[in-house]
Amino acid sequence: MLRTLIERCVHRRLAVITTALVITIFGIHAFLETPIEAYPDVTNTQVTVISLMPGYAPEEVERQVTVPLERVLNGTPDMIQMRSQSLFGLSLITVTFEDHIDSFHSRTEISQRIAGAELPETVTPVLAPDYTPLGEIYKFTLVSDRHSLYELRSEMEWNVSRTLRQIPGVADILTFGGYYKEIHIEIDPTRVESLGLTLEEAGAAIEKSNRNVGAGFLSYGDQEMVVRGIGNLLSPEDI
Repeated sequence: MLRTLIERCVHRRLAVITTALVITIFGIHAFLETPIEAYPDVTNTQVTVISLMPGYAPEEVERQVTVPLERVLNGTPDMIQMRSQSLFGLSLITVTFEDHIDSFHSRTEISQRIAGAELPETVTPVLAPDYTPLGEIYKFTLVSDRHSLYELRSEMEWNVSRTLRQIPGVADILTFGGYYKEIHIEIDPTRVESLGLTLEEAGAAIEKSNRNVGAGFLSYGDQEMVVRGIGNLLSPEDI
């Protein structure tokens, strides 16, 4: 058999050379186009539902948040596993899908289902960033010798994070550390009581005064001017 094969190759050199060239071209094309990864992602599609309930014990989070979400997520098409974890003020539910399910389809299905869950008014479940379990977490610090921690936090939130999110492959940027811009108001309970007010009423008055409102348009010839009221609090003097 081997002798016959060799004789046919010798007598049909053109066909053999043509076949070898075709195989060589196909091999070069496959080598250049086939994606090769050092650590290929072989994990299933996963979607994580995150719910915050600050100040509540794990038992309360489990009963009021985790269980209602599990109830609406049970029976999700192509789901193969669901794991949940209830912590202090935090609920995590991870849903794993079949291999052939894409990320967009799975996240859309989960979003539609969690909208029908009966949860406390202060709880709004959100989906974790679209990433795989093999994704890497990169930590970095922002330092400066002439900016305060408040200024560094603002720079990170408004400029650095927005730029990094535009990079392909970056799922999300989480910022921690630094100082928020805050104004703390210390209310004298005795004086508030003497005026016939409550702490809730004082807080509501401050909240209502800290907003901008629109008032439509003012016609001026062929032009229209936007009318609005500026009420955002910028300093302690405004309060």
